[in-house]
Amino acid sequence: MKKSLSLFQHILIGLTILAAPIATYAGGHTDNNLAPKLASVDPYLHRTNFVVADMDRALRLYRDILGFEVNGIMPASPLMDNIFEIPAEADTRIAFLSSAEGGFGEIAITEVKGVDLPPAQSIFPTVWIIEIQREIDDMVAQLEAEGLEIKGVYDLKDPLPRVEIVFTDHDGHRVLLMRLARPE
Repeated sequence: MKKSLSLFQHILIGLTILAAPIATYAGGHTDNNLAPKLASVDPYLHRTNFVVADMDRALRLYRDILGFEVNGIMPASPLMDNIFEIPAEADTRIAFLSSAEGGFGEIAITEVKGVDLPPAQSIFPTVWIIEIQREIDDMVAQLEAEGLEIKGVYDLKDPLPRVEIVFTDHDGHRVLLMRLARPE
């Protein structure tokens, strides 16, 4: 059963919802006067969003290890609950992340608490491909310390020299980290 909210929590959520359009315009796809700018290409991928069971655990990976910046965390809107078909009894919140040079909220992580999430599939329907600049050995050690199993580390030559690490995060999302060879 969904817990009831205090008057303070209702006011806080209301203020968050009112501020959300401003926060959305706070970077990336806007200019300084907060007026939205249309994409210069069509189609334009605005953001990806994926579901996790534990936001703090997901942020240890995506923020602390991989280095994405957290732009904000707030209660998820009822619209997101409907899009993901999240049951009404679930508690949800959403975090917006970006790369150091990226725009606000290139990635969104929606936490779902209070209901069981579906089990991971044997064939991965999506793969996150993330370019990194750090040393591969250091990254592997951090991922293993987080309790993640490395599926493979590949030293590839074609079409570009690179090293790739493949693993699955705590919520069943397949991730490929790619470090391109530095030009000499």
